[in-house]
Amino acid sequence: MLTFDPEGMTTAQRDGDACVVCYKRWPRPRVRVGRFPDDMVAMACADCAAALAPTPPATVVAFPTR
Repeated sequence: MLTFDPEGMTTAQRDGDACVVCYKRWPRPRVRVGRFPDDMVAMACADCAAALAPTPPATVVAFPTR
């Protein structure tokens, strides 16, 4: 989980009524992407949540030796 600094964010972002990344208010952000230092949940829209998600580690496949 990511921890967001609430300084500089709007009240709507801190309350979960707007995306913590892009300020989008409609449709209401539905994806939990992290927390604030006071343990409130940080919400993001689907597009921003996908961008914040860590990339999965690459799968390394060993080729058979001859």
